[in-house]
Amino acid sequence: MSKETNTGYFDQLLKNSKTSKKQIALYLDDAKIERIDLITRLFSSISDSRSFARNTLIEEAIDKFLADSEEYLLEEKGIDVEKLLEEMRSERYNTVILSSTGRGFEDVFLGEAGEACWYPCRISDTREQHLTYIAIYRGQPVSAITHYAKIKEFRYDEEKKAKVCYFDGDPIELPHKIGLGNKDACYFVGTKYTTLNSLLNAETCDELVFG
Repeated sequence: MSKETNTGYFDQLLKNSKTSKKQIALYLDDAKIERIDLITRLFSSISDSRSFARNTLIEEAIDKFLADSEEYLLEEKGIDVEKLLEEMRSERYNTVILSSTGRGFEDVFLGEAGEACWYPCRISDTREQHLTYIAIYRGQPVSAITHYAKIKEFRYDEEKKAKVCYFDGDPIELPHKIGLGNKDACYFVGTKYTTLNSLLNAETCDELVFG
């Protein structure tokens, strides 16, 4: 009985290059390694544009397995893997970083012109329910993150026409300010998510873990 093959997948494999990925250890028996090495040499010999390494084929095989598995789970079982991943990331990254310009940080976040809070907070409902802390990237001349606060609640304010973050206690100064490092200030124009541990230990924004 002949087996149906996905020739389109292999055509793409021969044409496309892959970006670098995080390295992991993978243990295989000798027979599998022998077959992989032979197939690797064969693919290299028939490709016009690239040479192959053992890791390339393993990585491609994993990518295809993940794509096929996610498609099966969604179509056959109604399980949305992408949605589950987003929920997992939301639970892990409990700190939101927004940005300020001018006197916004002093007047609003530090409460020098009224109750300490922050707005507008453009945060999805999925993310919001998992957030515990909020920090602000301060624009020039500070160009750094210097404080954070514990979140009490998010509430829409009709007068401000915005979702407002109210704090549980006063804003807290970080052990040391977190400078931009190699990042551009424009990086913080949008909403960013990290962990409190990352925020407390980073000295530059390059060291922050985002998710």
